Amino acid sequence: MGYKRIMVPVNGVEDTAHALDLAFSLGKRFAGEVVGIHAAAETASVLPYMGESMSGALVGDMISALDNAAEARLQAAQAAFAAAQQASGGVAGHLAVHRGLEDDLLARHGRLADLIVVPRPTSKIALSESPTMQAAIMDTGRPVLVAPPGQSKAVGGKILVAWNGSAQAARALAAAMPLLREAKAITLLHIEEGSGEAPTVEDAVAYLAAHGCVAEAVSQSRGRHPVADALFLAAINQGADLLVMGAYTHKRIRELIFGGTTLEALLDATIPVLMAH
Repeated sequence: MGYKRIMVPVNGVEDTAHALDLAFSLGKRFAGEVVGIHAAAETASVLPYMGESMSGALVGDMISALDNAAEARLQAAQAAFAAAQQASGGVAGHLAVHRGLEDDLLARHGRLADLIVVPRPTSKIALSESPTMQAAIMDTGRPVLVAPPGQSKAVGGKILVAWNGSAQAARALAAAMPLLREAKAITLLHIEEGSGEAPTVEDAVAYLAAHGCVAEAVSQSRGRHPVADALFLAAINQGADLLVMGAYTHKRIRELIFGGTTLEALLDATIPVLMAH
């Protein structure tokens, strides 16, 4: 079974071309459909915040400006989605327009997607404070494929899996199975951070073997460098085009305040990252 429904948030402001291209390439590969989610603004809802001292004409002008901006965003989203769909050769899909906040809509509708592809914000602040990214990873219960800035190529030829034995890493491993089954090379990397009772990297290799996947197990010490740095150095050395890892395997608040491997991995990634929480 592959990814039959792939979802992408398209807000009409950020550059989502790389995420859409990646989603449509996977839709073509697995004979699936791509569903874009666009959050249409409810401009009337801002009326209570405009103040009673404003004249009716001024309020009307502001509402009109907001409506025009919302329409421009919608048209940009439609154009981006249509361009990616056409470039894919006509993979099935549509742009669904709903009223509300993007993170709320993605959290709700994303639960019925096999995979959610999101464009990665370009700055650390934008990434750590992105409600859409948080909703995709934390609230949908579905795997999330984060597309870095720039034109994304086909993924899954050489896959690096970050394995720490956590439940999140196990979910990410299972979520990546359609890609793992077709990969030319798979490396499971365990960064030694201490002892524990979790399944070993060798156990994970045996699990993949039961699914017909041949993988290599690699263990190394963390050293003085952050785990994310070790992961991407390994990805470069392996020539990997996809990183698979669990998301927020420690307490979420701690991760969000201090960064954590999840945030650093997303910020520094030059290849797509498939995550599951």
